[in-house]
Amino acid sequence: MTPPNPFTDLHVLYLEDEPLIAFDTADSLSELGFANVKSVYKLKAAERAAEASRFDLAVLDINVDRKQTSLELGKALLDQGTRVVFASGNSYDAKRLRADGYLFLDKPFSQQQLRTVLEEALAARA
Repeated sequence: MTPPNPFTDLHVLYLEDEPLIAFDTADSLSELGFANVKSVYKLKAAERAAEASRFDLAVLDINVDRKQTSLELGKALLDQGTRVVFASGNSYDAKRLRADGYLFLDKPFSQQQLRTVLEEALAARA
């Protein structure tokens, strides 16, 4: 008997402003078994979604919408109990956020890297 997928019932907020990356990662999330993913492409849309719904996990591209960042949104979500994974291709972001104890994905990332960090986020949430 196959164990249940731990991702199936979780609600995920996914923010990415680059369409190709967004589609690829949304597909990866689906393949991993996430059935409740809210994908947004603008910071304001992510903020509205966070106000309207409760999420178990959030995967947030840091640099979005022409020089805006999702850092404040991520911190607010963490305060609400949402596990947050920041993503960026900027090594400065990675060093700073890891030093502050945040979960982080270096872009570009594989489906396995995504899975690993999301499993880490769930373990930290438990």
